[in-house]
Amino acid sequence: MTRPTVIAVVLLAACFHPHPGGQQELGGGDCVSCHQTDYEATAMPVHRDLPTVYTTTCGNCHRQSSWQPALEGQHSEAFVISKGAHASIACQDCHDLSSPAPAKLGADTNCLGCHPDSAPLTAQHVGVTLFAGTPYKYQFEIRNFCLECHPAGLGEQHPDRAFPRTQNHAVVCSQCHDRAAGPDTTNVTCVESRCHHTVRQTDDTDGHKGGDYRRSRGTGSDRDFCHECH
Repeated sequence: MTRPTVIAVVLLAACFHPHPGGQQELGGGDCVSCHQTDYEATAMPVHRDLPTVYTTTCGNCHRQSSWQPALEGQHSEAFVISKGAHASIACQDCHDLSSPAPAKLGADTNCLGCHPDSAPLTAQHVGVTLFAGTPYKYQFEIRNFCLECHPAGLGEQHPDRAFPRTQNHAVVCSQCHDRAAGPDTTNVTCVESRCHHTVRQTDDTDGHKGGDYRRSRGTGSDRDFCHECH
């Protein structure tokens, strides 16, 4: 067997389904040349009306073996993929479609493949504490544990000097940060968190009776108005 023939066998073995005779194997980005009709007929969600969200590069959201499960289209802006270290990574290199968790907010992501437990990673986290002062620990059992402290995929740190995570605020990040509402600089919610359930619990308590409090409170729709005084 010649070398070119061996290569051809290996390439064909990578295909999941048999194709009729006479069809030529195509690269992963050429799906739409055969599946244009499938693309245009997709109704849940409709693809053809949103080509910038649901592109014809099928492999971004779909596996070769089946149409479902699939990723959910537009990527959240909360996790930066337009620039930086995650810009050139293929969607399914991070999102695991075999996971029962949804792709929304990165629930099905696997960070460990690119960020293994290594000496350089440990060195970068020396002195880093998690919620309640817990020291950093690599968590093999939670494949996207990195998102708890790095929801944007960046190396930012909590501004503890401006807002200390101590005493009643020594809680997990997601208890105060509503990641569905945008980046951590704007997504803090005091009112709807597990601690301050409603503004009515604060009304008329010590320090929350005067006109300044009422003006800041307003209707209570500003979920982090507490920061004006705290």
